[in-house]
Formats: sequence, C-alpha cells, structure tokens
Amino acid sequence: MTNTLEIQKLTKQFNEQSILRDITFSVEKGEVLSIVGPSGSGKTTLLRILAGLEPLTTGTISISGQDVTEKKANKRSVSLVFQQPLLFPHMTVEENIRYGAKLAKKDSKRKTQSLLEAIGLLDYKDYYPAEISGGQQQRVALARAMATEPEVILFDEPFSSLDPQLRKELRLWVRTFLTERSITSIFVTHDTEEAMLMGDRVAVFHEGKFQQVDQPSTLLQSPNHPFVAHFLGGHLVIDEERYIPVQSCLFRPPSDTSYEQHEGTIQHKTYQHGQTIGHLFLESLGEKVSLPVQEGSVGAELSLYLPLDKIKRFEGGRT
Repeated sequence: MTNTLEIQKLTKQFNEQSILRDITFSVEKGEVLSIVGPSGSGKTTLLRILAGLEPLTTGTISISGQDVTEKKANKRSVSLVFQQPLLFPHMTVEENIRYGAKLAKKDSKRKTQSLLEAIGLLDYKDYYPAEISGGQQQRVALARAMATEPEVILFDEPFSSLDPQLRKELRLWVRTFLTERSITSIFVTHDTEEAMLMGDRVAVFHEGKFQQVDQPSTLLQSPNHPFVAHFLGGHLVIDEERYIPVQSCLFRPPSDTSYEQHEGTIQHKTYQHGQTIGHLFLESLGEKVSLPVQEGSVGAELSLYLPLDKIKRFEGGRT
C-alpha cells in the first residue's frame, strides 16, 4: 500500500520548550491511526500542525508525495473534526454540509444528499443544529469534513463531550464509516479503549513523541517500555527493564517455578464484573497493581509472587 501522509523529523518549540520532538511516521492510504496519551502531552498541537493551523519549527509534511509543509490550511487536502461540532447555528443540517462542498468547489445537491444518507440524517436535512442531538451534530460535522473530499481527516477527541452510551455508539459508527470508505485518518484521544477500537494501529504519545506505534494487540501484550505499560495497564512494572502481566501474579508461590516475592498493602477494593478487585501498593517496587482478591481487608498486607518464567523485558527500554 502507498502512504497518504508522511511526517519526517517534525519538531515544535514554544519559547525554547520542546512540545514535539523529532516525530517521524507515516499513515497508509485508508488506514486509521489512533494517537493516545495523557492530556497536555501535545496531541492537539500535532493535529493543528498537520492541518496547517499551527507552524512547525523543523521537519516536513507530505501528502500523497507532495510537500505541504509551507502550505496554508486551505491549500492542504486535510479536514479537522474538533471536540465540539462547531456547526453554523443559522444553517440547516443540509446547508452545513453543502458549505463544506462549496469550500472544495465541488458543490452538488446529489453529493450532499449522498452524505446525508451516509450519516443517516436525510430526514433531518431541514433541521438546525440546536434541534438535533450531540451525536447527530458530530455526524453532520463529519459529513461536512467529508464534503471537502480531503485526502486525510483528523479527529481531535470528537466524542469527549458526549455521554458514555452515545460515545460508544458513535465511535462504532464512525469506525465503520471510515473503514467502508477507505478514508485515511488520524484519531486523537486520551481514552485507551477508544484508541484501540478506532485505530488499525495505535501510537502511544508522551513527552512530545511516540513512545510506541503498533497494532492494538501488540501494544497490550508487549509494551516496549515502562510508560506504555503504565499507561495501558494490565502489566506490573518491576524495574526499568522488566515487567510481568498482572494475570501472572499470584498470592501463593507456584509449585513448578521459581518466583520473586513482594509485600503489598491493600489500599482499597472495588467490584468489577462480579469479582472483588484489590488495589495494592507494593513498597519494594513503588508500584500499584490491581487484581482479583479472595481474602484480606483494606489495610491488610499480602505477599505477591511473580513467576520468573513469566517476567518479560522491555524491548525498547525507557526513552
């Protein structure tokens, strides 16, 4: 497959502070790349640079083989869908979508109707934004972005303001929409579950750069350094070089292997899917771990055993 988007050695500085550090990556035609990371880590800044709304300090941006680094936003084949739909309140649903088509000088009633059908809002074409739900508004925003016929669509946490159930429904709908139309896109979020669902690949972003970029299953099973393991969960970090899947940790020493023993204190308990989950702090590691417990009250000390044959090493080390 060919790459639609190519980024080489992109950096961004504000008053000598590095916001983005030497980022290089590519997105194939029709691929969805999720970018996930803590709030304030620079994810939105990266999207704004790709969209042409923010200048970069150094580096290059290419779309379909053409360098667009110095081009203004309206000269790039890129659309950005924001956290809020930002629809024109005085325009109907249909008029908002047609506005995007006009910007691309590809306005047609047939095209607008096709997009209305695609987002399931043909019957709402004469409604104003205030008359439809938040989820419907975001679908209109997506259709307006699509109407410009961009080569790349960027999503900046588009579902963050929606309630959990609507968010779940809409992200499934958008993922299907992008896949069926082979739309090249980048989806930014701070929600790990959402990132795994939306992306063909997922990039874990921290301290101005990608810490690891892999398929969701690889990230979850084989984090390449401590931050990724901490951020995604499911693993206990032993030190800067080693980790172990939480499911391999035991409260009694296994009979068929050697193990590391660590003392932990139950800080609190929760109940998930019918199981009692103990949230322990391991003093020797300075780490917290959550796993099913059958005994011990809050404040109780427990021994946690780590089978040595289950311990893994970070391939990338700490960066």
